[in-house]
Amino acid sequence: MTTTSIVTLPRSIYIEPTSRCNELCQQCPRTLLSREDDRDLSFENFRSIVDQFPVLDRVVLHGLGEPLLNKDLPRMISYLKERGTYVLFNSNGIALTARRGQALIDAGLDEYRLSMDGATRETYATVRGVDAFDKIWRNIKAFILLQQEQDASKPAVSLWFTAMRENLH
Repeated sequence: MTTTSIVTLPRSIYIEPTSRCNELCQQCPRTLLSREDDRDLSFENFRSIVDQFPVLDRVVLHGLGEPLLNKDLPRMISYLKERGTYVLFNSNGIALTARRGQALIDAGLDEYRLSMDGATRETYATVRGVDAFDKIWRNIKAFILLQQEQDASKPAVSLWFTAMRENLH
């Protein structure tokens, strides 16, 4: 007779590294209803959450905040990669500096999803509540160039849009 064990814990989870954000998106509950304090998840608390799961195939590091605002994000990614976990997050790209980009590559991030929600500067500003369209494009182009210079296949970079009346043309 064979014994089969059943995994009872999830193998894919979302963890919010921060509740802070540098945008005021019109569709975001954080903008409309936020009553929480702006806080970052410490690496120690992050590790205590992750360590409760014996196997994690995939972790998404975002919630309502902008993940790049947490200084411990690269460390969190590295910790998950040491466990063999696929790691990704969505970001608005405003804080994607060269230093942060290099840290994401070094940490082994698998997927970087750039949330745009506007194909023009005007639409972006309307939907996102800030005029950062040009800065974001500069940041993401520099990040992709950095990857190419290092022949880094990861992270995969993709653009994400939330369809709404304001950005459908």
